[in-house]
Amino acid sequence: MLSADLLVYPIGELATPDCNGPARGHALGKITRITDGAVAISNGKVVLAGPAAQVLNEIDATKATVIDASRKVVTPGLVDPHTHLVFEGNRANEFLMRCQGKTYAEIADSGGGIVASMSATRNATLEALVASGLKRLGRMLASGTTTCEVKTGYGLDTDSELRMLQAIMVLAEIQSIDLVPTFMPAHAFPPGSNREHYINEIVNVMLPRAMELVQEASGGRDGILFNDVFCDKGYFTLAETKTILEAGERLGCKSKVHSDEFVSLGATALAADMGAASADHLLSVTDDDIARLASSKTIAVLLPGTSFFLNLKDHAPARKMIDAGVAVALGSDFNPGSCHVSSLPMIWGLACLHLKMTVEEALSALTCNAAYAVGLGDSIGQLRAGRQADLVIYDVERLEEIPYNIGWNPVSMVIKKGCLVYQKASD
Repeated sequence: MLSADLLVYPIGELATPDCNGPARGHALGKITRITDGAVAISNGKVVLAGPAAQVLNEIDATKATVIDASRKVVTPGLVDPHTHLVFEGNRANEFLMRCQGKTYAEIADSGGGIVASMSATRNATLEALVASGLKRLGRMLASGTTTCEVKTGYGLDTDSELRMLQAIMVLAEIQSIDLVPTFMPAHAFPPGSNREHYINEIVNVMLPRAMELVQEASGGRDGILFNDVFCDKGYFTLAETKTILEAGERLGCKSKVHSDEFVSLGATALAADMGAASADHLLSVTDDDIARLASSKTIAVLLPGTSFFLNLKDHAPARKMIDAGVAVALGSDFNPGSCHVSSLPMIWGLACLHLKMTVEEALSALTCNAAYAVGLGDSIGQLRAGRQADLVIYDVERLEEIPYNIGWNPVSMVIKKGCLVYQKASD
């Protein structure tokens, strides 16, 4: 008989995806929902999750610590596959401009947008970037995020981009959320720069040095580093995007693309053809490119918080993508300007309201598929034997109540690698 050192029991409702590989089409909404459930954990991994009677019959839990989740919902830890949480300064003034009807492009043309965060981030020390990032990660953990992708992209020169990457790696060591780094100096062109010179600097200087940093931090093992490019009108062209992504892949980086957010330049097709881990945003994706995504391994990461925060009329065509068989994930896009929302339960609610996803589809997109979007789908995102024991316990009785409670954080406890790492203070 297998033994457990932690037992979550009784559970009012246990809800988890159960699929091999990214969930697509009908499978996206195929969630195992069990009333009166239990999860047995040993050495940071799930031993068994299912009906309480089965778990108690098959697992020796006599020496286990027991966490009571009666009248509560338990899901896998939430995975955020798209954030920009390392930065300095804020852009609250842009929020006011947006409230007055200014568009993303108009704000950028007036000196706002990505480059508005550049000066404060360039001037920040490593210690300052770590301190502010630590506070933001604390809020994310309290909202159920247990794994998080984090991008650079507000320094836009070699020294500050590498300092941002260093901050991500330090943060990965000093707090509970698993962090996946993405190098993104191709977020915008710094003011006054020569396009060709800046791209050459990314390809020949920044990317090689970033990979060296990651390899050093991993002790010579193959560390994960994603390489992302913002391909859109006013940012990087399709040809420039291809050049930067191919340079990263030659060094061992995995590709991601900020794709079709405002106009379609062909970046989604490029992502699918290159086998990129994800194509993100996709508000302006074409029907042809949806078909390409459906026949590819590339995950479509949708960011309803961004279209909400930008006060856009239209949102990513999630239903069309799901029905076509695209593997859809959800992320926050937490950043200082276009989406200052870090709560994945809130993103869950927005996905149901604005993307017309079901509650179950959104759970799969925030766990299983989001995990595959950051290269960790074989170890996290589901509560099943052998997976890392990342769980969220919510102070609600039914799964539907999580997205329903927009504006109130329903997370009661967070378990990471089999350890209780967050517990809400008593009301």
